[in-house]
Amino acid sequence: MSAGYDWRNIGHVTSAEWGILIWLAVGAGIAGGVFLIARSAVQIGSVAYRVMEKQISRQAATRETALLSAGMVVALIVTAVIAGYAIFAIFGTLLESTGSINTLNNGS
Repeated sequence: MSAGYDWRNIGHVTSAEWGILIWLAVGAGIAGGVFLIARSAVQIGSVAYRVMEKQISRQAATRETALLSAGMVVALIVTAVIAGYAIFAIFGTLLESTGSINTLNNGS
């Protein structure tokens, strides 16, 4: 086999590589959620500005703001679930490795 083929062979992926890929996905999910929340907040500000400038009606602004707020809440919930999983995984692993969580292992 040539050296060029070896680096492209992804048939064997180690557990460390899977772990890195999973944490990369978790980080991307959190970053994406934060971006969506910030973008929704900016868009709500834009709607308020357009109402003040009399570019759109109050009814249209209410509909837009409600949709943007709903999207923001959904993004917030999804981001919180992803971040909660990450925190649980990290602290669970740390507490298990230090022996703080061993009640199931020692029979108590």
